[in-house]
Amino acid sequence: MKINKYLIALLSLFAIVFVSCEDKSDLTVPEAPSTGSANFTKFVSIGNSLTQGEQSGSVFESAQEYSYGNLIAKQVGTTYAQALFTDPGSGGRIEVQSVSPFVTKINSSAGTPKNLTYPAPYNNLGVKGAFLWDVANTTSSANNYTAQFGAPNAMFDAVLRGSGTQLQLAIAQNPTFVTLWIGNNDILAYATRGGLFPVTTPANFQTWYGQILDALSQTSAKVVVANIPDVTSVPFFTTVGGQLLLGGVSQVVGTKSDGSVAAMDLRKNLLTLQAAAELAQGKGLSPQNPLSNGVILDESEIAIAKQVIAGYNQIISSLATAKGYGVVDIKAFFTNVAASGLIVDGIHFTARYVEGGIFSLDGVHPTNQGYAIIANEFIKVINTKFGAKIPLVNVSTIPGSLVLAKKVEYDKLGIPIFPEGALDNIAF
Repeated sequence: MKINKYLIALLSLFAIVFVSCEDKSDLTVPEAPSTGSANFTKFVSIGNSLTQGEQSGSVFESAQEYSYGNLIAKQVGTTYAQALFTDPGSGGRIEVQSVSPFVTKINSSAGTPKNLTYPAPYNNLGVKGAFLWDVANTTSSANNYTAQFGAPNAMFDAVLRGSGTQLQLAIAQNPTFVTLWIGNNDILAYATRGGLFPVTTPANFQTWYGQILDALSQTSAKVVVANIPDVTSVPFFTTVGGQLLLGGVSQVVGTKSDGSVAAMDLRKNLLTLQAAAELAQGKGLSPQNPLSNGVILDESEIAIAKQVIAGYNQIISSLATAKGYGVVDIKAFFTNVAASGLIVDGIHFTARYVEGGIFSLDGVHPTNQGYAIIANEFIKVINTKFGAKIPLVNVSTIPGSLVLAKKVEYDKLGIPIFPEGALDNIAF
């Protein structure tokens, strides 16, 4: 009887072990998300630094991992090759030196391209500094758009590798799905330089954008495009003047676009982050030592920027809709964030510099979590347009790019401190 008890116990143990070892892989493998009529077998992205994944003035692998295209690719389970740069990145990376007062520094080191021998065009064809014209015309730094202004862009060499234009390399991959987010620099270069760089005219914008969409329409790819946000609402333009106003300073002395020197009302004119370095040197306090024109976006220049962006976005919407493409209204989204903030996955975000969580240290490009939020805006349009059920990125699982030990405290003027020249190449 005792033996039978032991035998029963032993058989019971075997049964437990057998059941626990039973193959239940069909229960643990996640089901691939439904992509509806969209096919991500060959997913390609065309764009500028916002597509490449730039943060804090540089392109580097630990940030590129969170480019919006790569995050979308992970959500749909497809491959997505990028032109990666080892840390600390492609050069000019802005880093925090001190939080009290808040002081930044430029990392003098640079990384190197990591996978130049990748045996095919990259899925991510975003190029830091790309203008709209570049997409269908530029093959190298020798002939990119800004080369005519004495600023050849070597990033084209790293991404394109002498094999064609962004558009040609996209089409050569026989893409099944394409994202296109381009045109930001065509107005951002004007705005970040205080109106000293020419804008792309709406007529040229329509011609060049139309050429890109016409070429993509010759493929079988589904396409989603994004429009241009209001560049004057990002921290690059709102931080310095906003902090001065909080400190009771309502005007500074600056050089206007016509060369005259005048008091500038900070409620009507914007100062770029570059103005912080000049203010730290004592500029802007008297007519004898005014802020330079390049760090001020005056009232008339703000109006021009807004008008140009509205024109660009009307063109994007009209041309993309005519092709049956999806349109991500990034402008409306970021306008709402600037006005009211945003709560995503239990995290509160705002458009404030550093502390808001969306923008990196250059005040223009997003953080890891900022890019995740953008990826979700694309996914929402994809789901609606193509009947897909792609899950949104859980932003709370994405690491914050700027983890600071304590609250940021600015200098005696209430503004962050940047090394001179730190932000000279934000647009290109």
